[in-house]
Amino acid sequence: MDFVKNIKNLLFPQRHICLLCKENMAMDEDYICTSCRGLIEFVNREITLDLPKLEKVYYSVLYNRYIREKIHSFKFEGKSYLYKPFGEILLSTIKEKGLEEKIDAIICVPIHRRKKAFRGYNQSELLGDYVAKKLDVPILKNHLLKVKWTKDQNKLGKVERLSNLRDSFKTANIKDIKGKEILLIDDIITTGTTLKECSKSLIDSGAKKIYGLAITSSMKV
Repeated sequence: MDFVKNIKNLLFPQRHICLLCKENMAMDEDYICTSCRGLIEFVNREITLDLPKLEKVYYSVLYNRYIREKIHSFKFEGKSYLYKPFGEILLSTIKEKGLEEKIDAIICVPIHRRKKAFRGYNQSELLGDYVAKKLDVPILKNHLLKVKWTKDQNKLGKVERLSNLRDSFKTANIKDIKGKEILLIDDIITTGTTLKECSKSLIDSGAKKIYGLAITSSMKV
């Protein structure tokens, strides 16, 4: 069946509209056209966040004006369909870093239930669902919860950011977390505080290791 499928794809290549610009066609299944790809700087870069058992943290592309605008659209302008090209971008990092061989499950950075109700979706959860399905890896939902309403990190100063998320996350269904190596997915890393607080909750609940992954990072390194 795979041979027949490969021949079919060779003779009749699948064409997908580019979901980033909605103007050009993307020949591959990553939903990104050649023009938009030229505006994206792929780096698959590792950054260091000082927390025990937060094994590695990666982001996929540089935080330039184009990516900033697309992530803003993804989070705040209702363009939830952007999880597909962004999900493919995350998959490219996962494959390059060999993460699919290390992780037992995926957990997404949660947002407060009121914010999710207002927005209609959690962008990180959409990314996690897509990646988990592609990798055939379990995604653990309702295991990491945001229980405290907080201000958006990007609207705060450095000092405020460090305390804003303290004690904001809690875990549930701990039996599914214990002993697992978990890929923690977010859309963007600003100060790293979100990943640190989420990882702390998971580690305190018995997770073996945490790998962090985001589309991009605005941290100065």
